[in-house]
Amino acid sequence: MITKRSREGYLLIDNRASGGELVELPTITCVHCNCVVVLNQQRTRPRGHCWKCDAYVCDKPGCNAECNPIVQSVELALKYPDSNQPFLLRGEQGEILFDPQLRDNERTY
Repeated sequence: MITKRSREGYLLIDNRASGGELVELPTITCVHCNCVVVLNQQRTRPRGHCWKCDAYVCDKPGCNAECNPIVQSVELALKYPDSNQPFLLRGEQGEILFDPQLRDNERTY
């Protein structure tokens, strides 16, 4: 059974050689833009979650607006290599930059 905690990674910062400390922080990867987010343990508001992907999303508005998983973008880039579409790029707010018609033609759900 896959749990939300099993999808977490961690960031290790080792400053012991310079008199600092060893810090380990949990991370998650946004399923829509592939951005790695360091989790704040004191955060009180809920994390974004895509119910279609059943995974975490970051706080960018484009990632929370609709389901556009990065895996689907990679598949489109492989299917249309000569289309000159920026399939793997996202805008500043996490929105897709390629023609959404290509994505919509490929959706099966």
